[in-house]
Amino acid sequence: MTQQLSRFGGIGLYLVVQFASAADPNQALPSPLTLEQALSLADEPHPTLLLQTADIAAAQADYQRVDASDDWDVYLEARARYIEPAKASTDQTHDDNRMGIVLSKDIYDFGRHSAQLKVVEHEVEARRFNYLDARSRRRQDIMRRFFDVLLADLLTGRNEEELATTYVRFDRLRQRKELGQISDLVVLEAEAKVQRARLVRNLSQAQQRETRARLAEALNRPTDLPAFLTAPKLDILDRPIPEVEALQELATTTNYQLQALRTRVAAAEQRVTAARAQDNAVLKGNAEAFNYSRALGSNDEVRVGVTLTVPIYTGRRDDAVIAQVQAQLQRSRAELHIAERDVRQTVLNVWFELDNLNQQRQEMAALRKFRELNLDRSRALYELEVNADLGDAMVLIADVEYLSAQTDYKM
Repeated sequence: MTQQLSRFGGIGLYLVVQFASAADPNQALPSPLTLEQALSLADEPHPTLLLQTADIAAAQADYQRVDASDDWDVYLEARARYIEPAKASTDQTHDDNRMGIVLSKDIYDFGRHSAQLKVVEHEVEARRFNYLDARSRRRQDIMRRFFDVLLADLLTGRNEEELATTYVRFDRLRQRKELGQISDLVVLEAEAKVQRARLVRNLSQAQQRETRARLAEALNRPTDLPAFLTAPKLDILDRPIPEVEALQELATTTNYQLQALRTRVAAAEQRVTAARAQDNAVLKGNAEAFNYSRALGSNDEVRVGVTLTVPIYTGRRDDAVIAQVQAQLQRSRAELHIAERDVRQTVLNVWFELDNLNQQRQEMAALRKFRELNLDRSRALYELEVNADLGDAMVLIADVEYLSAQTDYKM
């Protein structure tokens, strides 16, 4: 029992150490905030993790309950009663009292207890995998929210550039109208474009605040919205994408949800074993020590012995229990097979998506080079006062920067 408790107690100790060593939730976020700093907060106490921790604690308590079910039972027993003794009795007193201590313990139950213990042992392990899965999903959520903020900032910058360009064009048209070179209709059309660009810019600014609020919630800092973020270097995107078969093998081996389901299948198998062991014989040891108020030959002061109980007939109760746990085992196996299929299909879908995104990255790189050259050309013409499309070229550069970042972050 001590070894088993120390094994599973380590899980709880790990969680306690992780939570205890985590940063203070009331501590302000760093500014600027990096992705590494954001991910370091994934182990902090969080409602999703606390739920999983509570499940682990409940499973550990159940394990202790089952493990202690065959411990020694030690209790005091006292009896007080008034009797009319038989005329042939040598002791004609009316008090027939006794008090003593009783000890009993299941010595051997032919596999019943060990099977029950393995069931709860697997359940603890399954809930540990659920915790690791929740922690992994929280890291993914933090990363996703972090990238959303960066994209919102890029989009706002792009929209501000477009608003500035549109306004400059409108201002020039207004000056030409004052000189009588163009009509009111042209100016009004340009003004409408300015108002539209301003609306788009304002919507993107609202998105900046919304994405920061979502990131703050993901970091469990709902009142501390990060003002500045540092874009990460994603050199990992340049590595070759492994073959899909290797990724599927890795996923089906290491996926936390699949590991939890496999552990629950093992638990279901042990439930079948435990159910079949319900009608096994039980060898129980017992010891009694009593003091009596009457001195009779049948009143033993000390008794020590063993009792073997062998069930002969239990009706159909055990058959019903076995049928029920076998159905649960079949369901657990089916859920595992479905989950394995879904993981393999998901990996295949992601693999195709990564390949497409990789091609899109190459397209964005080529488009960036073209638009940078176009910007240089527009800047030169602008300085020579030949053309005034410099603002449009800068908007196009902002467009490709946003699309490139969107591709990288999605990968």
